[in-house]
Amino acid sequence: MSLPFKHLTSAKQLTPEVIESIFATAEEMEMLSESGRGDTLKNKVIALLFYEPSSRTMLSFQSAVQRLGGGMILAQGREGSSLLKGESIEDTIQMVSGYSDLIVMRHPEGGAAEKAASVSSVPFVNAGDGGNEHPTQAALDLYTLKKEFGRLDNLHIAFGCDPLHSRTIRSLATVLSQFEGNKFTFIGPESLKASEDLKSLLDESGVNFEETDDLSKGVEADILYMNRLQEERFVDHSEFEKYRKLFVLTADMLQDKNVLIMNPLPRIDEIEIAVDSLPNAAYFKQARNGVPIRMALLSMMA
Repeated sequence: MSLPFKHLTSAKQLTPEVIESIFATAEEMEMLSESGRGDTLKNKVIALLFYEPSSRTMLSFQSAVQRLGGGMILAQGREGSSLLKGESIEDTIQMVSGYSDLIVMRHPEGGAAEKAASVSSVPFVNAGDGGNEHPTQAALDLYTLKKEFGRLDNLHIAFGCDPLHSRTIRSLATVLSQFEGNKFTFIGPESLKASEDLKSLLDESGVNFEETDDLSKGVEADILYMNRLQEERFVDHSEFEKYRKLFVLTADMLQDKNVLIMNPLPRIDEIEIAVDSLPNAAYFKQARNGVPIRMALLSMMA
């Protein structure tokens, strides 16, 4: 099974039909992982270019490649690459295209993924470009929701608490806006409200959404999708310090609540550790779902 595109740069490419095919392949990948390893990527070399810090995304892609019998080449950090010398993204990608069969890249600059894909002669996957997009995270988030609720429609999702800077919130909201009956609540201070372009997209899609600075409203939703304040995206660091401890989900807030708690991680200040032992907490299961989803994407694109 293949995908209707060569490169994956945006969550907008994840239509309901595409999501359905990815999920079907991910289920096969889960069964494969339980029984052993596959050879879908045998004789394939996957390039992992991570120019911005990453744990879950990078490690789950590495695990996915190895579970499918592929080889890897890795560049981690700008300091160990020619980007530090001033080489352009376009030149880097054209060079790496000659060394690999598929490129996965994370970059701190929004829009870098589109630049890279425009010159890549091999399939390209965006593993996060600045505060812009993170489509593979959206895919695993959706897979988690489908497993927990059995559907992707008629859900109330609360997003906290940095809607302005969070690429995971942007990407997940973008995909979920395509499914009927979904309602969104964006939680955060006035200065960190969702961007105007995201809100315009939701308006065009007919999505019912509200904005609030009250975290307690999030526990009344079906899903509370927490994400740390994106410290690296703040122009004024004092603003980050002002808000970092303002929105903290505690175990007490979840008493007698059925809301599912998700978080793309890392967790910094936004969720009390005591929440981890509650049945509401799904974020570590969510992280594990990154392996079958990324196995699916690699097998369908390489």
